[in-house]
Amino acid sequence: MRSLAVLLSGLMLAGLPVVPALAQESAPRTRPNFAVDADGQRLVAEAGLACNIRDVDLRGYDVRGDGLYEIACREGAGYLILDARPAVVHPCLMLQGIRLDRRPNRMRQANPPQCQLAGNTDPVPELTARARHAGIDCDINAVAVLGLDADRHPLIEVGCRDRDGAWLEGADSRTVTSCLIVEAQGGECGFTDAAERAREVRLWLAGTEAEGCDVTEAVFRGRTADAEVYEVRCGADDGLTFERTGDGEIIDVRTCEASAAVGRPCALTPRTPAAPDRR
Repeated sequence: MRSLAVLLSGLMLAGLPVVPALAQESAPRTRPNFAVDADGQRLVAEAGLACNIRDVDLRGYDVRGDGLYEIACREGAGYLILDARPAVVHPCLMLQGIRLDRRPNRMRQANPPQCQLAGNTDPVPELTARARHAGIDCDINAVAVLGLDADRHPLIEVGCRDRDGAWLEGADSRTVTSCLIVEAQGGECGFTDAAERAREVRLWLAGTEAEGCDVTEAVFRGRTADAEVYEVRCGADDGLTFERTGDGEIIDVRTCEASAAVGRPCALTPRTPAAPDRR
């Protein structure tokens, strides 16, 4: 996985695909249905898209007279394709600006959709399916496309009820970066707060030698050759550091005092001030 700093530098939050302006918003059918359907099949094949076509609509023409076609797929969100040379493909997933947000006192909001066919106007099922395929097993209560990464793949944020969320990236959206790591490396998870990150780590520590820690804060501190390093604050004062292997095993649990002795001082736990010299 590329470093998050590289990802952030290449992320185009304001650079989502821009659909060409249509000379007419809803073009009359200037071609018979069979010809429009054939155009859709051709465009999908030429673009190499994995789409079992369910419906095709000729939406209009740009100023050059190139047709803009909307394609609905039987599985997943479809596309807007400008029949230019070469064709320009706009995934509906990236155009809607719709996010699912079931957190308290929040509303589901949407910009006016630019894709109109059934199955293309709501990307939530597609985003949720991608999260499940990536191994996200929490109660998903928020999903959104944040933008495109440097390779023009969608960057997706997933929020979880009372759990740590994640960013998904890559061509198949299966590269998962937890929000604990996103936040530590300069990113921002809008659907996950500090309390949810702490609850996630509390679940990790259950049944381990550190389960007595009432985690109130948790941060990602870095990586060793074999594991990820975390620090937690337990209750009001004390804290721990530990490592978590790729299969979820908790190892090398240390008090902050022991951690400082090996060059890994705690940052979350306040240091006890030294007693004043009364001599």
